Amino acid sequence: MRLAHSMLIAAAAAVVLAPGAPAQNAISAKAGMVNVADGDVYLIDAKGGEPKKVEPKLTEFVDIKEGQILKTGEGRAEVLLTPGSFLRMAEESSFKLLSNRLTDARVDVLSGSVLIDAAELLDENHITVLVKDATFTLTKAGLYRFDAEPARVRVYLGEVVADYNGQKMNLKGGKELVASSGGWTAGKFDAKETDALYRWAKRRSGYIAMANVSAARQSNIQSGGLRSGMWAFNPYFGFATYIPWAGTCRSPFGYYYYTPSTVIAVYYPPQPAFGGGGRGFGSGGSFAGSGMSDRSAGGSSYSPGAGISASAPSASSGSMGAGSSGSRGGGDAGGGAAAGGSHGASSGGRGN
Repeated sequence: MRLAHSMLIAAAAAVVLAPGAPAQNAISAKAGMVNVADGDVYLIDAKGGEPKKVEPKLTEFVDIKEGQILKTGEGRAEVLLTPGSFLRMAEESSFKLLSNRLTDARVDVLSGSVLIDAAELLDENHITVLVKDATFTLTKAGLYRFDAEPARVRVYLGEVVADYNGQKMNLKGGKELVASSGGWTAGKFDAKETDALYRWAKRRSGYIAMANVSAARQSNIQSGGLRSGMWAFNPYFGFATYIPWAGTCRSPFGYYYYTPSTVIAVYYPPQPAFGGGGRGFGSGGSFAGSGMSDRSAGGSSYSPGAGISASAPSASSGSMGAGSSGSRGGGDAGGGAAAGGSHGASSGGRGN
């Protein structure tokens, strides 16, 4: 058992640190690319017909067209929306893509549950979600959940503008809207209560952060040349990661995404001139999680409720994060990088 654990750590470290082929930049200019299809995931054409099973390959990306429906059975899916925003679907869920434009990405949740993890949401990009007879527009980076039946919207972090029954309401973190026969009712919820979808989304956020390090390191586009954040396909992991437009971006789950210019601090943290108390990344953090079991490129590996847990990186006391200037939509920069540029892979325990 210990040997298998050691081999897993070594394999994860080799994937992150290997100096192979560079990441593929700018893989999608529209919303709706399927990044992960784990288990039974189907694409239904706008004109009807038999559902087609989605099986992404390393050399072939699956894009959802406007009007098409993505549906899960005993499986989960991750879809790229605007740069820096991920839509993740639970089992037995479906949504229709109404618009795939980055300036106006629109989805209609038809069944089940979806969770949107928006690590960065630039001013020119917009995301709108329809649930039942209400429309919800994301105005900030954050974490949002949408359930179809019973119809419900929860804001863990961030803010949405809810448009329902001829009225508008700003819904902020810790608040929810629930539909009933009498209409929509606003209230509070306990953000600490989670389920399998939330925990899987958190693991995926950690894996994306791991893939970001090598992708940013090998990208041939420096942050000064970026006009917006971009998706980058990481061949080592078999899925796309995100490279922010500037500085360092923090996901709602606490993981950090770097640009080509700020990722250098992960490998060579700034050292104080005369001992402790210097400026730089915290020595106590690491990129945790093996990142291997929840991707499906090259084959499906879905197991209900299973997955390798990962904990969010944290900055040590008193450290100041590099790259905080210019970061948008993600919260604080810095932290989360192990001293000396090492990256931890933790198998953790299996669970929902």
